[in-house]
Amino acid sequence: MKLIFTSLIIFTIILIFGCEEESKLTTEDKIIGTWISEDKSDTLDFVDYESFYKSSVNIRYDHYDYTLLDDSIGIAYSGRLFIQIAPTIHSYNLSNVKLTIDFSNKQCYGFGLEQIDYYKK
Repeated sequence: MKLIFTSLIIFTIILIFGCEEESKLTTEDKIIGTWISEDKSDTLDFVDYESFYKSSVNIRYDHYDYTLLDDSIGIAYSGRLFIQIAPTIHSYNLSNVKLTIDFSNKQCYGFGLEQIDYYKK
């Protein structure tokens, strides 16, 4: 009985400290990784704090620069097509498993005029 009680206490401590560590992640850290759109037509791969790659049916691994602001994300195309596109700013919402970017306010090269939900891979 004492072994079960001790095991339960150790498990609870690990659980508490594990949750605290995850909550310490910054938004910049949480966004790093691969995100797949709800309809699976789009993939965003955030590789560092300033670059991501977009893959879709038409183009594979096209480069974009990004900047996270308080409640919005600035996106600038810098891919292989070498076209000069002005950066755009869009509101976003980020949780541990879901990233929502609202592209409906202004055309962003490579994205439709819509809100898109992405899920962490």
